[in-house]
Amino acid sequence: MRIRFLGKPKEIMGGVIELDLGRTTLREVLERLPEDVRKLITDGEKLKMIVLINGVSAESKGGLDAPVSQDDELIVMPEISGGSPTIFVLYSTQRE
Repeated sequence: MRIRFLGKPKEIMGGVIELDLGRTTLREVLERLPEDVRKLITDGEKLKMIVLINGVSAESKGGLDAPVSQDDELIVMPEISGGSPTIFVLYSTQRE
């Protein structure tokens, strides 16, 4: 299994790691990571960062209980936010 890290986890883990695991859960994969990295990603009950399993949000696949297998690629990254809904509304109304 390949795990690609972005943001703070990347600084700690160095970008990409490979783990040799069979069929398991996301929770069990994260338990194999160093504690300081694990605490950035989860509080033990829910995800604090975005985790993609083969490009699909882990949240939509069961969160920490999402099934993963050896052939999967995980991407772990900080949540991204920003933008202005006000600008969007103004832009939308000007185009009508």
